[in-house]
Amino acid sequence: MKKKALIQGMIGVLLVLGLWTAASMTGLFGKMDQDTAQMLFPLPSAVLAELTDMLKSGYLLFNLWVSMKRVLVGFAIAVVIGLPIGILIGTSETAHNILYPIIRFLSPIPGVAWVPLAILWFGLGNNAAIFIIVMGSLSPIIVNTYQGMKNVDERLYHVLDIMEASWFERIRYCVIPGILPYVTAGFRLGLGFAWRVVIAAEMVGVPRGMGYVLSVGRNTGDTASTLIVIITLGAVMMFMEEVLFRAIENHMSKWKTVE
Repeated sequence: MKKKALIQGMIGVLLVLGLWTAASMTGLFGKMDQDTAQMLFPLPSAVLAELTDMLKSGYLLFNLWVSMKRVLVGFAIAVVIGLPIGILIGTSETAHNILYPIIRFLSPIPGVAWVPLAILWFGLGNNAAIFIIVMGSLSPIIVNTYQGMKNVDERLYHVLDIMEASWFERIRYCVIPGILPYVTAGFRLGLGFAWRVVIAAEMVGVPRGMGYVLSVGRNTGDTASTLIVIITLGAVMMFMEEVLFRAIENHMSKWKTVE
């Protein structure tokens, strides 16, 4: 099954490369002359050549590492803040009534909207980027943790009460298995939002990083470097999905309550 999926995935990639090459060589299928088309939409071979140069010089890996450090630090802070709040509003009616309206108000606000304030408050640098990442990834962590707390089967609490389970045993055998699948889903969403907002922040003022590379490519008309950043970001997220989140979700899915 995995071999079949791999082959079909490779076929999909080859189809995309074929359409990409055809569009570039035919002037976007006759919409413009070939030279203009290859400047706006360069051939895969040209993108590969520039990718090789960017890897040799260390330019791409350096900026990828800068963005990744910001994402990891900001996401870790969001986890440290978001998990306790999600658990608190899921267990305390008072905390729910006080905090949940604020969370609902902040949730629809995109992380990019915090960029001007972050730059004003923290200046141009890592602190601004980290603040934006925290604000962008906090809501999905809180909301998913809260949903996990609300969806823990009440019958499990009753059984543990009958068995006179300790507080630690209630957490170990009821709360943690109940919320982990939801928490993992929240982490997955939060990390995706973190990458989106850090790229936006780096494009509009925060120095260095993958968003900075995108901005330089835009300002210099270097479409190949722009495509390289897009492909790299997609590859990084796919790697994290396959190596980390998918494995965790598959392992934890058996703990979801079956109605």
